[in-house]
Amino acid sequence: MQNRIFSTDSAKATKATSYGYLNAIHYLAPASTSGHNLCPHASAACIASCLGWFSGQAGMVADLEKDMNSVRRSRIQKAMRFMKDRKAYMRDVVRAIDLITRQAHKKGLLPCVRLNGSSDIAWEGVACERDGVPHKNLFEAFPGVQFVDYTKNAARLKRVLPANYCLTLSYSGENAAQCQDALAAGHNVAVVFDTLPATYWGFDVIDGDLHDLRHLDPRGVIVGLVPKGAKAKKSQDGFVIRLAA
Repeated sequence: MQNRIFSTDSAKATKATSYGYLNAIHYLAPASTSGHNLCPHASAACIASCLGWFSGQAGMVADLEKDMNSVRRSRIQKAMRFMKDRKAYMRDVVRAIDLITRQAHKKGLLPCVRLNGSSDIAWEGVACERDGVPHKNLFEAFPGVQFVDYTKNAARLKRVLPANYCLTLSYSGENAAQCQDALAAGHNVAVVFDTLPATYWGFDVIDGDLHDLRHLDPRGVIVGLVPKGAKAKKSQDGFVIRLAA
């Protein structure tokens, strides 16, 4: 297996254990950083502050715009394998989820997998194979595993998604109308605030940084997040909603 497919030790993933879950997150090179656009619905503001490139271990570089480190290189390599050798890459993903499931059960935890840690791929349309059996997607291949994701593609919310896939729409700075429509329809929307309000757009705001287990959230709420990384914290382009005086 080339590179590590999933991260289970990120700051957010480790919070899941107190809720009874082993949280595994799949990070690929975001937007077009690999030469392939894996975030087709991202706004320029979202790309400019992307947590998958400018925060955490990926952001531990002297020059945020130009420098590379092992984490960034790994995410680029995985993204390129996904695009150029998808069948082989998906075999690695399946093996990794099998391993995560065994690890979770050994610890008395439930597995929860986030496939789009720093990408926006419609995984419901990505086929795979498990134990020699073809499946139309990972959700069908692992019916006992809970999957969660964020997306900026509001059209995905209108699809009939697998029962074990919880999808949260993300605010990009440019899709407020779509976000409000999704909330009115009972979906959840993730919004980055400089300080979390009790309500916004007339909907309750919950603290989304307590964990990444979005399937545990009540329906029809805003999942409030704080900016991650130096660029997002300084962002003034609308991606981060600034409420502090």
